[in-house]
Amino acid sequence: MSLTTKIENKRPGYSLVTLSGRLDGQTFAECEAQIAPLLVPSTKIIMFDMTGLNYISSMGLRIVLKVRKFVEGNNGSFHMINLQPQIEKVFEIANLLGDMKLFVSVEEADQYFDAMQMKVLNNEI
Repeated sequence: MSLTTKIENKRPGYSLVTLSGRLDGQTFAECEAQIAPLLVPSTKIIMFDMTGLNYISSMGLRIVLKVRKFVEGNNGSFHMINLQPQIEKVFEIANLLGDMKLFVSVEEADQYFDAMQMKVLNNEI
């Protein structure tokens, strides 16, 4: 499955980014390229609508964190809305890790996130 990235400029300095599909090792580069023009000092609000996002890997997390760091570093605000349960679980896991290095590689992190998302989809957690 692919990723669709739709960007709407709601007003000057405020953009809504709607993600649908999979944000993973195969789709992150195109997504990052589409979002790059938003990463300018005049951008004060970026909101990610993740209604249609059904999978996120560590590379997807990296994009989200990069955007958040940039916007908040320029005294703006970053928001995410409509996270699917399995996506929310990945963010929950990532927040619990803090600065701790738990994974040996990107591949290991992706395998873990994949397994956790499948458990959520199968109502195992």
